[in-house]
Amino acid sequence: MSAATMTSMETVHQELRIKRVFDAPRELVWKAWTDPEHMKRWFGPREFVAQNLSADARVGGKWRNCLHSDGFDGGDGVRRRLDLWQGGEYLELVEPERLVFTFHWEEGNGLPEHDTVITITLEEHDGKTTMNFHQAFFVTEEDRDGHIKGWNSTFDKLDDLLFEVKHGH
Repeated sequence: MSAATMTSMETVHQELRIKRVFDAPRELVWKAWTDPEHMKRWFGPREFVAQNLSADARVGGKWRNCLHSDGFDGGDGVRRRLDLWQGGEYLELVEPERLVFTFHWEEGNGLPEHDTVITITLEEHDGKTTMNFHQAFFVTEEDRDGHIKGWNSTFDKLDDLLFEVKHGH
């Protein structure tokens, strides 16, 4: 995470809100969320890579991704290979300020298989972008809490990508 990145978080019942400031212009953050080539580089927690990611960023378009890990530790100290499929549909795109899409885990992952709706708003001030992330509704608070670490790790990777692109790496 760069020194300019700040994060705050709020959980309310079955909702998750994360506010994060990225040291990058809004257009670049928007592109990172909507361009599959950028998404492949950051979409997923640190211990995972995005594989077979596809995204058709238009209203009614679909996205799908496989989070792959060769050494995932589920907390028991045993590292294992893991593939978790996820996907959804784009519901609203107002470039470069608002993105709304559904999110679900696919059958067989062992994770809750219901749709949540993710709303992202982007505001730029002095070359930095404030991202307001909202995901709702989770079936349980435990399900919601399971996403907190994953999204924050994912946004750390987004921060790394934005830094690399901004500085020409």
